[in-house]
Amino acid sequence: MSESPTTGAAERYRQTLEEMADLVGDLGHTDAMRRWERLVGRLDGERTALEDSDEGRAAITALMGDPRPTVRLWSAAAALSWDPQQARPVLEEIREEPVRYGLHSITAKHTLLEFDAGRWSPGGDLPGSPASGST
Repeated sequence: MSESPTTGAAERYRQTLEEMADLVGDLGHTDAMRRWERLVGRLDGERTALEDSDEGRAAITALMGDPRPTVRLWSAAAALSWDPQQARPVLEEIREEPVRYGLHSITAKHTLLEFDAGRWSPGGDLPGSPASGST
């Protein structure tokens, strides 16, 4: 029995998020911007493949409970498009603890501001993230 394309994409999405989490740590800072940008680009492609199916969206949503802030943040930001009631509290928790989450807190804040203003569209760098240029 072979794995479904969604299962493979979900595993690649999780692995990319883990690499991103290792790169920026709990506070969201990195000096390796080229690597970060490559990972974000890869994650965007994987997210796009997953969000077209219920199974794929469920795989992303499940990662909102991960212990690493990068994984929670990026998964919740993606899930805002289909499940804001579940994604928003994850982003709010990160936003409300700047000492604990550093740049992740700023990213969560700007993501919610964009969402609330009706300007949110997932993909690429999140507002306020290391390479986005907006903080």
